[in-house]
Amino acid sequence: MTVGRMIGLRRAVCAAALLFAVAGMSLAAAPSASAPPMTNNDVVKMAKLGFGSQVIEAKIDQARAVDFKLEVDDLGKLKAAGVSQSVISAMLRRSADAPATTAAESASASQPMMPGPNGAPVYSDIGRVKLLAKDHNAVDLRAIGGSMSTTFAYVTTLMHANFPGEKADVRIQDKRPTLLIKSPNSPKGHFYLVSIEVDSKDGVRSVKMGNSRFFGVKNAGAPDSDNQIQYDVVAEGADTWRLTPTKDLHPGEYGLWSSMVELYDFGIDP
Repeated sequence: MTVGRMIGLRRAVCAAALLFAVAGMSLAAAPSASAPPMTNNDVVKMAKLGFGSQVIEAKIDQARAVDFKLEVDDLGKLKAAGVSQSVISAMLRRSADAPATTAAESASASQPMMPGPNGAPVYSDIGRVKLLAKDHNAVDLRAIGGSMSTTFAYVTTLMHANFPGEKADVRIQDKRPTLLIKSPNSPKGHFYLVSIEVDSKDGVRSVKMGNSRFFGVKNAGAPDSDNQIQYDVVAEGADTWRLTPTKDLHPGEYGLWSSMVELYDFGIDP
């Protein structure tokens, strides 16, 4: 064999090896059609590994399928695990946009795909609460996020959920307004109508939470009974609930507090 033929054969072998390598890389990079859907655990794992919100949102958008659990308690667990508000919103949007599965996919999947927005409560950037008052046009309330603080008082630890500003932007004079909320289940136990204390020193409004003593915690995870306002709730339409306080409200700051430490706030003027 001549030197020229040996060189040509060597080049052909190298080219073929290169083609096989590129093909292998392409196959490895392509998402598997049988890859399991992305779940809450995947999102929490990425958040705990320190990935930024933009990276996690991109993975949510790129996922072949998602199987997010987005009931009220699930949203609270996501927030407690450090998942950002924007990522939770991306999960809600992705679930709402998820295509319907075929019969074969449904049979092979371990759990069904999450339904659209009418099958799961949506809050924060996506959900709204509508306020109805006799002296005001209907207005959509948007949720504002809060932060928790603790104060030690002898053997008791006082806990507060704090929200920015001393006054709500929405002002009414109706002492018994109505709130409409979207939720597949009754808001009782997940949403609380509360009175809000104004802390002028720190420029915030606060909702007192359960307090803890040496031997346990009382009323943890919900506003203190002193701040809660009893309301009647009536189902109205698909996934819609009408909330009405059982008694007239005094002038002051109020809001609908959610288990995600969010507040749909409004104020009543004299």
